[in-house]
Amino acid sequence: MKRSLTLAAALLVVLALLLPLAACGGKDGGETVTTAAEEITEQVDAVIEGTTAAPEEDDEETTTGIDAGEDAAEDEEKPVPSTPAEVLAAYTEVMNKAKKDAKSMRKLEYQVLDKNRMNFEFDAINTPGFLDWLNDNLMTTPENALTKEQYTRGVTDMTEHLPVMHTPMGCMVKDPGVFSRAAARELPGGNIELTLIMKPEDNPEPAQKGASTSPSITGQMFNPLSKAGVDDLIRKARIFITTKLDFSLRYFDCKSVLVYDPATMQAVSLRQDYFVRINVANGRVLFINAKGSGVLEAATVCDQFRY
Repeated sequence: MKRSLTLAAALLVVLALLLPLAACGGKDGGETVTTAAEEITEQVDAVIEGTTAAPEEDDEETTTGIDAGEDAAEDEEKPVPSTPAEVLAAYTEVMNKAKKDAKSMRKLEYQVLDKNRMNFEFDAINTPGFLDWLNDNLMTTPENALTKEQYTRGVTDMTEHLPVMHTPMGCMVKDPGVFSRAAARELPGGNIELTLIMKPEDNPEPAQKGASTSPSITGQMFNPLSKAGVDDLIRKARIFITTKLDFSLRYFDCKSVLVYDPATMQAVSLRQDYFVRINVANGRVLFINAKGSGVLEAATVCDQFRY
């Protein structure tokens, strides 16, 4: 029995490996910010002001539209985008400029598994203690994220660190119809906030290093986990798996919130939140079935841009 449980844990480790990779890195890389606000320290709260609770997954598509808000009154002299196409165009311009011209920024990232949305047939996976272990050892916790060099000292390589990561492009999306919401509003002081929420996508692939486009819509703005990469990890760990591991990744409620100075088109802050439902249709270690699903909450916050 002990041997079987050890093998089961090994499979879970393989499964859990895909979670840090969803943020294009692992625990050592200091990846992604969760929206589980109750677990965030006061210092993190100050960095990610405006955190909201994780939404429920919704497969129904909403109508793309503009929500300029009361602060963005119909003043033609204020350069507030007024259509989804204009929101996307402004986002693309600011992000591409940041990729090209920003000299440094501060980056905060971490991730967590949602304890309330883990449902596997092997009950041990669903226990809070095991989930705490996964979050503490295979994720980057909020507390650990604050100690990462990319947060404490900042980063200077925008190509490597600023979404879309590993490419010279800040946004590759051309069609505003891929968003369920495209919103803009003027903030007190004159900065503009853009909010873009992408429609759900199954098994998106990231942009390849140095590419100017991505094979998936989500990969044109975010940095999704490559399912092919996970399959490769599973093949390497096949000794632990007695049946084929069939799984899928559904990205939903992927949201980018960009604040910029319209006078200079320079980024002030960027927050990206996304949720990944991991569905395992068939994964078995000896007689222990790991079939089930879980949700990863993740985000990235970039601020203190220097040009």
